[in-house]
Amino acid sequence: MVTTQFELSGKVALVVGGATALGRAIGVALAEAGADVAFTTLTANRQEEVAANSAVNEVWALGRKGFAMAIDATDVAQVEVAVRRTVDELGRLDILVNNPDLPFAKPLAETTSDEWQRVLTANLSSVFFACRAAAAVMLPRGKGRIINVTSILGERGLINSTAYYAAKAGVINLTRALALEWARTGVTVNGIGVGFLEDVPGIGRDESAKKALEHYLPLRRLARSEEMAGLAVYLASDASEFVTGQTIFVEGGALAHV
Repeated sequence: MVTTQFELSGKVALVVGGATALGRAIGVALAEAGADVAFTTLTANRQEEVAANSAVNEVWALGRKGFAMAIDATDVAQVEVAVRRTVDELGRLDILVNNPDLPFAKPLAETTSDEWQRVLTANLSSVFFACRAAAAVMLPRGKGRIINVTSILGERGLINSTAYYAAKAGVINLTRALALEWARTGVTVNGIGVGFLEDVPGIGRDESAKKALEHYLPLRRLARSEEMAGLAVYLASDASEFVTGQTIFVEGGALAHV
């Protein structure tokens, strides 16, 4: 009985920001659990489009249905089109995964107003847009799972990246607020707080930064995107029926530091 609670057969998922290694890992894991999965990009550039198409190929290889769609996830109309297309082509929408990530590092005094707005729009407003679009489908049905991917850096800040950390913290509180607002509707809203990933461009390829992080983390290594996937399946499944408003951190013990 416990294992059947994790099955997602007959469910449909939409992964916004699914062109990253993390988005791909989560989407493929949902497909392995039985779901049909659609992927969108965060920005409509060619590189992300290719990555999203590659991810959906893995879904097809598992015998599931799905599609990839290049969108600008900060554009309300494009997000709404992605949700409608998911319902039209795959028949329903049960699971929404928001996985935006636009890294940004600059001292606050040097951060322009345009940069601040761009970082918050990409990392926070895009989550709001997708949640609102999904609500039009999920609330009338009285059932749904929303998973907002955020970062350990939304809980613990570092210097010189104020805009990024503010956006990621905003996702955590957006998740709490929506969970309360929709608590009696059958729609749960939870988050995954991601630690430092080895397959993220920049960190995993900068040996000095990687070694410093490995020394800091109690588990003495960076995470792999696939290590977030099991939690995503749990939060998408019936096994998490009584869980809402939570951001669960997968971060190698980093938050245990004083």
